[in-house]
Amino acid sequence: MKFLMKVVVVLLLMAASFWAGMQVERLRYEDVCLDMGGGKNPGDYPICVIQSP
Repeated sequence: MKFLMKVVVVLLLMAASFWAGMQVERLRYEDVCLDMGGGKNPGDYPICVIQSP
């Protein structure tokens, strides 16, 4: 029983770490996009749009 609980805890920690990493990457990508002078596409698509001169 203890082994099963350890496996469940490890799997939950791995899932939580993956989710947290995805959130950090999303925020970092948006910040880099804004630093380059871009913005999000209308419709809240996760694509960085930069206007060329």
